[in-house]
Amino acid sequence: MSLFISCVLVATGFARTETARAAPADDGLPEGDGRKILQASCTACHDLSEVTKFKGFYTRDDWHDIVKTMIEYGAKVKDSDVDVLVDYLTKNLGKK
Repeated sequence: MSLFISCVLVATGFARTETARAAPADDGLPEGDGRKILQASCTACHDLSEVTKFKGFYTRDDWHDIVKTMIEYGAKVKDSDVDVLVDYLTKNLGKK
């Protein structure tokens, strides 16, 4: 299932709406502000694996579009954190 469809399911209430979960310590992602934003904002609606499974697939522009779409669906990401998160996703999960 695509990240977009997963998020639509969350946004429309067809997916679980549990409270935020911390990502496991062994998620393989490096420390940093982007990781903190990712854990706080993205795992409120879905598992981190719904993001990491797309490693190597998206460009920076794609990640930016995805983050903006998730914000439209209710993800809590401050405007000042958008570029930090997008840069982190691109560096660690982006298309090479």
